[in-house]
Amino acid sequence: MSAIEISRLISSRQISVYEVVSSHINQTQRVNANINAIIAPQYEKALAQAKELDRVTSIKQDKPLFGVPFTVKESIAVKGLPNTYGSYYRRTDIANKHATAVERLLNAGAILIGQTNLSELALWPECANVIYGKTSNPYSQEHTSGGSSGGDAAIVSAGGVPFALGTDGGGSVRIPAAHCGVFGHKPSSKFVPMSGHFPLDRYSSQYPSAQFIARFFAMGPLCRKAEDLLPLLKIISRPDGIDENINGNFDCHQQLDSLKGIKVYLLEDKLHPLQKSVASNIKHNLYSVASVLEKEGAEIIPCHLPFLADACELWFDIMLTAKNITLHSAVNKDHSLMAEMYSMISGNKKMMLSTLLLLFMEKIASLNKKTYVQFLYIKNRISLQLNTYLDNKSVLLLPTYPTTAIKHNGSYISPFDFLYTALFNVLELPATSIPVSFSADNFPVSIQIAGAHGCDHLPISLACYLEKKLGGWKLPNMI
Repeated sequence: MSAIEISRLISSRQISVYEVVSSHINQTQRVNANINAIIAPQYEKALAQAKELDRVTSIKQDKPLFGVPFTVKESIAVKGLPNTYGSYYRRTDIANKHATAVERLLNAGAILIGQTNLSELALWPECANVIYGKTSNPYSQEHTSGGSSGGDAAIVSAGGVPFALGTDGGGSVRIPAAHCGVFGHKPSSKFVPMSGHFPLDRYSSQYPSAQFIARFFAMGPLCRKAEDLLPLLKIISRPDGIDENINGNFDCHQQLDSLKGIKVYLLEDKLHPLQKSVASNIKHNLYSVASVLEKEGAEIIPCHLPFLADACELWFDIMLTAKNITLHSAVNKDHSLMAEMYSMISGNKKMMLSTLLLLFMEKIASLNKKTYVQFLYIKNRISLQLNTYLDNKSVLLLPTYPTTAIKHNGSYISPFDFLYTALFNVLELPATSIPVSFSADNFPVSIQIAGAHGCDHLPISLACYLEKKLGGWKLPNMI
């Protein structure tokens, strides 16, 4: 059942808020020991809020999520709750106020039942850190839930909540959504404030370059049902006076009535030489999806876009282009990388190997970093090239990830497979990960649809079409 459906049932008094919240908490408690998705439960507070809401005699129209339970990624600020980013060096941090998006979801009537796990610093496509440990995929405890919003994806997939709030700096909503078989959307830039999360958190927001970096990060929803994506975007978007990139209200277009006149550019290529080749079951499902959309009236156009490789490489320059803000300063300003490596070797690990690798990569890349002007020049050139394909009637269809869910630590073998998603962070475009099938070994198979800037309704509309035709999310058997 979707969040919107749950809200309707509550509004019509067909079900109580307490029944909804308690049933989701029961499911969460049942599955969390196996997957380690929720790391800071708020069960008692949520149940108390549910009882309060059941005493409300009339539900206001500005409460579209009245009584609906949800979770939030731990790196997104929730006042009074941990805000460590999974980092040893932030292990005592407590948020002093809500992130803007959290505040808006709570004001819309949603009930927070817990915070979820993430990769350290929210910067790796697996979900593990030294504070909370690793999150497993609901389809197999040997496999990762993906990252960095892996706790969100796992608990949504396991039936613990109808939706969750995550962040996406290079695929951190879409990759875990793909691995866990749920819907995940990265919005266009300039609509949803990043306030309350890096780089617009209390540590980094004072630096002028923080606003620049924030353009390439996004807060976005992960959902069991595609119909929740647009309503949730409508709730969390619009200016807040903190994130200076937000320049208007999100034009929440209605979903498409028909696919006639929609062009779908099919892209199955490896985007960059460092990526793994696309698995045969992913390719097969790309063609299956194209066939379904074609039958609904869309025009399918296979394409080859080699210039997107440059966008993939630009992702590594986002942080390097900015002044004052580095990964190293975000993690640990005092210790050297060699000291961190020694701690890891000596068994006193204070940092994940993935974070250490990223820090070394940052050091090496800084020797040949692009200037702000060079970065924007290349980015704008790529955007102009892609704009010859994308408009308000066309989308790209491509993999979210080259394989289904990988085993724990599998990303060390192929660390650049996230580039299918990262390129849309660089280009500031909307993209949705959509579950469309299952592999022979019963893992979700997902694809990605991206649109022109501000046309978030296009990939989301196609997600709704594909959900109806192909089934969408299914509760994992192990759950």
